[in-house]
Amino acid sequence: MFVGAIISGFLLTGCSSQNPDAAVTSTTNPSPNASYSDFPTEPSATAVAVAAEVIGMTEVLAIQTIEGISVEQLTARVVRRDDSNYAITEDYSLSRINLEIDNGIVTKTYIG
Repeated sequence: MFVGAIISGFLLTGCSSQNPDAAVTSTTNPSPNASYSDFPTEPSATAVAVAAEVIGMTEVLAIQTIEGISVEQLTARVVRRDDSNYAITEDYSLSRINLEIDNGIVTKTYIG
């Protein structure tokens, strides 16, 4: 069985007579004008204002407020409720407002 695997490997390797670089069809380079500065690195003023505004609201009202903003697509995520911390992804989103809830009331928010 082991010998068969080796022979199969040699046969498959021998089937390709093309240069591996032959499949490359584009020779253009990325634009030298593109940079990371073209992408936002700070949350919008709207996201910051809404995050501050929902502190003191009930969880339900805060989520409705965040997700009801029509100017931009904001999302809400509960990261802690009372003594329960939830597992969350580590990706950073400028449009996501994280909520910490105590006794049904938003006590802390942060964007990310």
